[in-house]
Amino acid sequence: MLSFGAVRRTISMTIAGLTVMLAVGLPAGPPALRPAVAHADPAQVLIVGDSLAVGMQPFLGEMITDREVTFDVKAGRTTPQGLLALRFGLQRYAPQTIVVSLGTNDGSNARIFADRVRRTLLEVPPLACIVWPAITRPPRKGAYKALNSVLREAARSDPRLTIVNWDRMVEKGTVALRDGVHPDADGYRFRAWVTAAAVRRGC
Repeated sequence: MLSFGAVRRTISMTIAGLTVMLAVGLPAGPPALRPAVAHADPAQVLIVGDSLAVGMQPFLGEMITDREVTFDVKAGRTTPQGLLALRFGLQRYAPQTIVVSLGTNDGSNARIFADRVRRTLLEVPPLACIVWPAITRPPRKGAYKALNSVLREAARSDPRLTIVNWDRMVEKGTVALRDGVHPDADGYRFRAWVTAAAVRRGC
């Protein structure tokens, strides 16, 4: 187990057509798995996140073929905890793209979350892209729509940031959440497909 409960995995595979998939909103079929050796270079993707990133781990790495994929993910992680993990990762790697799966375990205060997002973006190198899936959770975990407004406002002012519209996909019934937060295996595969497509598209 790495520091901050990190889980690292490097996988290489072919995902022809994922960029087109994002444009039309349709997932591609899952390809086969091929392990590769990790190394730190600009052609790399760093995934930092919570349990939703843990759930994507078996699928996301296999959908990105032209870069090394490194995971630092842990269930229950908040954005401040994820920021620490991000700083740790950036000391070791030079990622071309960073996937941030955080916010679900944060409070509902939009002002506090906006500061957390701002500090996260400040840590990312100027030429790196950031992919951040929007948040959805049940009422018992607190309101979240204001948090998504923060993310989308940040994306309007920072061209490096791409928001995956996970909340809208859930609202439309494209994917179901068994407990209001976590999908089943097919749902995680779908979340990985749309996230990988955003990675492929770049910023």
